[in-house]
This record gives sequence, structure tokens and C-alpha cells, in this order.
Amino acid sequence: MTRTLIDRRTFVGAGAALMAGSRAVHAQAWPSRVVQILIGFGAGGVTDVATRLLAEGLRPLIGQSVVIENRAGASGMIAAGVVSRAAPDGHMLLGVPGTITIVPSIMQNLQIDVLKDLSPITIFATSPNVMIVKADHPARTLQEFIASVKAQPEGHFAYASSGLGTTVHIMAGMLERSTGIRMRHVPFRSSADSLRSVIAGELPLVFSSVNSALPFIQSGTVRALGLASEKRSSFLPDIPTFDEQGVTGMRSDTWFGLAGPAGMPRPLLEQIAGLCDKAMASEGMRARFEALGAEPLGLGPDAARAQMEREVKMFDELTTAMGIKPPR
Repeated sequence: MTRTLIDRRTFVGAGAALMAGSRAVHAQAWPSRVVQILIGFGAGGVTDVATRLLAEGLRPLIGQSVVIENRAGASGMIAAGVVSRAAPDGHMLLGVPGTITIVPSIMQNLQIDVLKDLSPITIFATSPNVMIVKADHPARTLQEFIASVKAQPEGHFAYASSGLGTTVHIMAGMLERSTGIRMRHVPFRSSADSLRSVIAGELPLVFSSVNSALPFIQSGTVRALGLASEKRSSFLPDIPTFDEQGVTGMRSDTWFGLAGPAGMPRPLLEQIAGLCDKAMASEGMRARFEALGAEPLGLGPDAARAQMEREVKMFDELTTAMGIKPPR
């Protein structure tokens, strides 16, 4: 009996060691063929550009081709669904936009659970969101702006965003919730269109990401009233945060990440995240992201998952409060 127990334990222990060794070798062997990264939006958009830049930095580090494929549709969920069903070996990945944590709150009948069916690898860059008025708008500060909106009938004041349920639309909801103002939302099809509406004087206010608005702010065409980040942006050091102006807790950004299917081995997640960090660390890469108005971030698998979990919960509450959550 004793001999049988020893043999079984030895067998189990050897099996566990073999599995651990297999995972380690698996991680070290990545990639063994072409790496495919799917993007759930059309070519030329900011998620597409940011992910292609990362892929460009990864290619010389991994010694394999990295192929980008755009599969637009369903707010990025078509591509996410394809990746969620792929083998968890790191050869099919997803270029993840920050909006992926909003979609579960505003779309019905999703085919995947973004937290259960994907393995976050990294959030590699971010661009904070900003509140913008035309350069000649009479309000010079955030508090002056809030006072001017409160002086008008509720819902009379209109603002532009790049679309229903986007991070900048939710940012407007955060501001309304924090200050008690109520505005009328005018969604556009893109950041560029929403910015043009303010530049042309059609609407007085737009919420946008810094990466989209930066050239217009720098040229003086528009004026930023507040940045929805913890600290000031290196791109716009003269623009105060909302916290600095007495409206606390405003956190909204447009971030870019990478994920794979659920079930990817931990060593592989860490390996790919480390390579992404290395790619983003080069001076040339940092300069190219700065030209986009985005800053390297470098959140690894645990931090990326924690941020996604926090945002899914936060956006669920906000979309309910804003009345844009679909009926169950």
C-alpha cells in the first residue's frame, strides 16, 4: 500500500512538473509563426494607428511577422469575438480600445463576456479626454462655464461627442453627475466631425480625446477648459485638470491595449507584455506616440485586468444614470 501511494504521488508530482515545464517552454517558444492582431475598427482610426505602431515595434523583437487585420463592426465586438474563440497560444491577439469596457453596458445580446472570454495583456498607451470650447467662447474657466449652463433652461445647452456610448460621451455624463448641470447630447460619427462642429460655431462645446484635439488646441482654434486625468498632460501643461478646478473624480481617457483569448498561460502573458514595454520604451516609438497625443502607459496583465474590471462596473452605473443603458 505504501509503495502504491509513493508511486502515485511521484506520478502526480512528475505530471505537474511536466505541465509546468511545458508551459515555460510554450512561453519561451512564442512566437512560432506569424502573429495576427485583429482590430475591431476601420483602418486609419486612432486604435488602428496606435496598434500598428506597437506592431511595428514588436516585429524586430520577436523575429516574426506581425499582421494587422481590420474587422470592423458591432463597436469592435466582431473582432473581439473572433479572438475569444482562437487558440490561447498568443498567435491571434486583439488590439483593444478603451471603449471595450463600455460596450457591455450599451449593447444587447453580446456574444462574449469581455472580462471572462479575453486575457488582458497590456494597456500600452493612453490619451486623456478633454473638455473644449471654441476659442472665443465667453467662459474662460470651468467654473464660469458651469455657471453659464446653470443659468439656462435644463437641456438647452448642447454639446458634441464622437458618438453615443463613447468614452467622451460618458465623460459628459460624469460632469453632469458631478456638477448637477444638464446638457443636450449631439453625437457625431467621429472625433473629427465633432470637433469641426465646434470650430465652425455650430455647437459651443465638445468632449474629445487629447490625441484628436491637440493640433486645434495648440493652434488656438479651440480652448480646453479641463483635463479628465489625475495630473496635467505633458502635451498640454497649461491646461488644468478638473480636480484642480474643484470638480473631483473626473477620470476619462482613450486608452489602447492588447488582449488574447481566455486561458493564455501566465508566462506567455507576461512575456508579451514585457516585449510591448520594450517596444514602447524606444525614443523613436515614444516620439511617434507623442505625435498622436498619446503617452506610453505600460500596464501589465494584472493591472490591465484590474482597470478593465473597474471600468466595466463604473460604466454600468454611469450608463444607467445617463439613461443610455438598453432595456433588459
